[in-house]
Amino acid sequence: MKTPSDPAPSTAPAPVVETLIEVGKIGKTIGLNGGLKFHLTSDFPQSIQENLQLTLKSPSKYAVASQISRIYTIKSFNPQNSVIFFKEIHDINAAKMLCHCIAYASLEDTKKHCHLGTDEYFWFDVIGCEVLEDDENLGEVRAIERIGQIDYLLVTTSEKLRSQGLGKTFMIPYIKQFILTTSLEQKIILTKGAKAILEAS
Repeated sequence: MKTPSDPAPSTAPAPVVETLIEVGKIGKTIGLNGGLKFHLTSDFPQSIQENLQLTLKSPSKYAVASQISRIYTIKSFNPQNSVIFFKEIHDINAAKMLCHCIAYASLEDTKKHCHLGTDEYFWFDVIGCEVLEDDENLGEVRAIERIGQIDYLLVTTSEKLRSQGLGKTFMIPYIKQFILTTSLEQKIILTKGAKAILEAS
């Protein structure tokens, strides 16, 4: 028999993982009414809003069989104190089941709720772009890492340059000093000074 502290049995199964974008991590419980600390990992806090559905996935070391991957609907989120409430969670016992979970939004919702400014891009669109400098292919973006307040492109060096003894990977700060243009249509990023970073790495 289900108790009031159990997550709602009607909680929907999670969608296919390939459609999901990480937006945050669930921390400790807050209060007795199901509140949770929410550590935002997205650059777009405005996307975390009422009625948004998040897929919560338990890291393996914390996983509980019924809680490994489930969808929950945001009831409210306060960006000032980073406290989130879900419609399906009504007390501290149910909230404890979600501690340490990773929160994901769908690709469709991410694009719908996040409004990009000039020269802003979603990281998942930038991954896979070729990095070109003076018509030379330096490699391909395989990930983006944030260090301090700066985003860095983690680039897998082209096979040609690796054969010349250069490193397998290198990082380019995503700032105007090194980035000339980004074309998502062509999946190309034009750089200046990036090869010098590779040669020095």
